[in-house]
Amino acid sequence: PSAIVRQGADPLFLVISLLHEGGGAMRLPPETPLRGLLRCLDVGFFVPTFEEEGLREIQDLRNLGREEAAEFMTALSMPHQADERLLAWAFGQGEQGEGEGVSDDGDGEAEEEEAPATEQQAAAERKVVNCGRAFDPAWLRTISPLYARKMGCENMGPLLYSLARFVKPRSCLEIGAGYTSAFLLQALEDNAREAEAWLEWQQETSMEGWLVEESLPSQSSGGTLHCVDNLAHEGTTANRLLEVATSLGLESRLSLHLDDARAFLDEYNGECIFDFVWLDGFLDFAFARGGGSGSSVGSGLDDFMADMWPRVAPGGFVLLHSTLTNSMTRAWVEGLRNGADSKWGPPGAMLSLLEPCKRFQNAVTILQRRPEGFAEPIYSKLP
Repeated sequence: PSAIVRQGADPLFLVISLLHEGGGAMRLPPETPLRGLLRCLDVGFFVPTFEEEGLREIQDLRNLGREEAAEFMTALSMPHQADERLLAWAFGQGEQGEGEGVSDDGDGEAEEEEAPATEQQAAAERKVVNCGRAFDPAWLRTISPLYARKMGCENMGPLLYSLARFVKPRSCLEIGAGYTSAFLLQALEDNAREAEAWLEWQQETSMEGWLVEESLPSQSSGGTLHCVDNLAHEGTTANRLLEVATSLGLESRLSLHLDDARAFLDEYNGECIFDFVWLDGFLDFAFARGGGSGSSVGSGLDDFMADMWPRVAPGGFVLLHSTLTNSMTRAWVEGLRNGADSKWGPPGAMLSLLEPCKRFQNAVTILQRRPEGFAEPIYSKLP
């Protein structure tokens, strides 16, 4: 913690971190700036008074001693119990009762955030935060046969997992199956487990109005991953996907299509709408169908997206791999960013991320379909 302070970290971040670790009365490091703490306690107007007395760091208060520091702050009539809380951070609780004087807010709001009143409620909350299975060492060992360095997905897999956990897709499409497939399958399963945990928590706590229940996935409708792969890439591990999915107990969430992606989209003919699409082999679609290497790169990518885009649900996401450091796809991405006309777009939102430590397979571009009239719901407003 001392190193964090010396590097100029936000004192509020430091205070929150240490309070979480120390149960509310953690002794802060001696170098902790008082001006930041005073602002965190909403009494920043006392900063000049403290600094006029030479009190700039927590250690300066400790040098005074608890009694003299308490007298100094009592004379200031500090609101919000700021004096008691600052003393607790500087000296520990001392002779105060357990937790006395270190509430999170003087108006009593902190008391409403206390731990659940019953064991059942506590168990329900633990289920919500502990339902994620990915990244467990045993899980990572199980999916290791799917890893291929040439595919460049060692960090894409975790990113896809986190995004899918957050946006809660019901129908996913992956073109180019392999290592990332396991992360998407596990995200769908964990979303369903999380939904069950949330509903149990709501029942135990009687906290009506917190959840949007119709947006929660379920075990029966919690999501399917359609994986399309033509087994053409020399480094493919798609042939082992079903085996790994079965080992993880995720085979019921997998629909594996060994086929050409364009043919798959043609034959589906709009029967399935996807709210999360991961296109791993984007360069495979660089040239127009049947056009060969002499055709326009932009035309090929636009042709494919023209087939894909109508299958994306409003608000859905399309993630494109390896888009930034290849001159062919970079020109196409720049055209989108600059508002160039296309057969299918433009996307409603766009973000590109670069993994700077690699020369190849090192980027992802995220597109969101936001047709006219689409908007996220609003559930609250400021008072």
